[in-house]
Amino acid sequence: MTTPIPTNQARMSTNDIVAATTGTLRSVGTLGGEITGITSDSRAATPGCAFVALHGDSHDGHAFAVAAVARGASLVIAQAGRPMPDLEGATVIEVRDTLEAWGALGRAHLRAWRSAPGGAATAKRAVAITGSAGKTTTKELCARILASLGPCHATPGNLNNRVGVPAVAFSVEASDVFAVFEIGMSVPGEIAALARVLEPDVAVLLNVGLAHAGGVGGTRDDVAREKGAIFEQLGSSACAVASADDSAVLAQLTRTHATRIVTFGRADGAQYRLLERTPLADRGSRVEIEVPRPRRRERIVLELPLPGEAAAIDLLAALAAAEAATESAMTPALLAAAVSGIGSISGRAAIRRLEGDILVLDDSYNANPASMRAALETLTEIANASGRRTVAILGEMKELGPLGEAEHERLGSEIAERKISLVIGCGGLIDLTLDQAAKAGTSVAKADSTLGAAELALEAVRAGDAVLLKGSRAAGVERIWDALAKKHGAERSAEDREEHR
Repeated sequence: MTTPIPTNQARMSTNDIVAATTGTLRSVGTLGGEITGITSDSRAATPGCAFVALHGDSHDGHAFAVAAVARGASLVIAQAGRPMPDLEGATVIEVRDTLEAWGALGRAHLRAWRSAPGGAATAKRAVAITGSAGKTTTKELCARILASLGPCHATPGNLNNRVGVPAVAFSVEASDVFAVFEIGMSVPGEIAALARVLEPDVAVLLNVGLAHAGGVGGTRDDVAREKGAIFEQLGSSACAVASADDSAVLAQLTRTHATRIVTFGRADGAQYRLLERTPLADRGSRVEIEVPRPRRRERIVLELPLPGEAAAIDLLAALAAAEAATESAMTPALLAAAVSGIGSISGRAAIRRLEGDILVLDDSYNANPASMRAALETLTEIANASGRRTVAILGEMKELGPLGEAEHERLGSEIAERKISLVIGCGGLIDLTLDQAAKAGTSVAKADSTLGAAELALEAVRAGDAVLLKGSRAAGVERIWDALAKKHGAERSAEDREEHR
């Protein structure tokens, strides 16, 4: 997990913790009956906090409980059956599973947040966003829109799993009116578990692709079943926000108890609909959208500083979620102001510039078939608008299970159709992509590693090019930006370096 777990000031009594986790109070310490702050990292323990002893294949938090108490933790949540040393002065609560308890505490904190007086004109609302591609962009756009209406807390970086999501929940403060969460998936049941933690008032399902298909059964239907759990967990008063362009998403709506359903996309029947989009070279797009209003439809035109069709669709999803959360309509002026300053999102279709008028589309954070297609579309759009040669530097797409080889070959055909000038591969299954593209006449250059691909890129990239960097996290494609930037006189910002650390 590259994004550091944030600290928090979540407050709970011992009795509340026992009730939330259905745990057993094994010992009552002398360090206090109410905790301030919840952590799973002994190094981040502070006086009066609770330490949850999470464990996994390569670590066991129980081994660090003494260190957490030494740093001031007054309460420790331990798993039944795990060996525990004497924790002098600390209260110990024993639970069946510490990861489930971690999530249960996140749920309890959010329930307390919703019920606490906030002095806002609108009720406090939580939005949860998932999908195979576009989660982070949609989250950032939704958070910006909501922040224009009241204090909003949103998932930082990539904290979207069963450890990260509750950690973000703990950081939601009483003064926040809105909370926007990104939810990821890599194993069966993860979406359902996180939706139970968040109990979202609005849930967004952007699309269903093959991201992490290998971990949940290997097919698109398997991914749809897992992603659709976000709708199944909604209460009757919640709102489900779904893509009108994706039949697999729409099929999941049959699982929801939500009384409100809102759709977005290009499709004729979409309530939030993209009508027209005009690329503005490397400055994003001019978009014309149609949105529902009482007894009428309203058209809004604005500039979105993010490139590509996918970002425009993400804007629709974000606006639909924000208006569902507030149960009010955004004015065109307020919406335009909210999105105008978003700039780039690190590693997600961010346009960077190198000396020699080289444009780099840095989409290196992760990759799956859907996001690869979107990135290639954006690359060609930017290049065509300014007459540039296109260079795609690609790492393989991980976690596709038995579909991995076929999807990489299919990507090669799509590259050839888009007439990419040069494709450089970082090894692994991406070699199949290059082989397929080469059969159709595309120029390719193979390397057996990311380092090797960086060396090829340094030789091949020239002034005026439009360059795409894309691959799964394990491929480490962001290192190629570092090599190009070193040669051409550009550097990542401190924020970028932290995001890719």
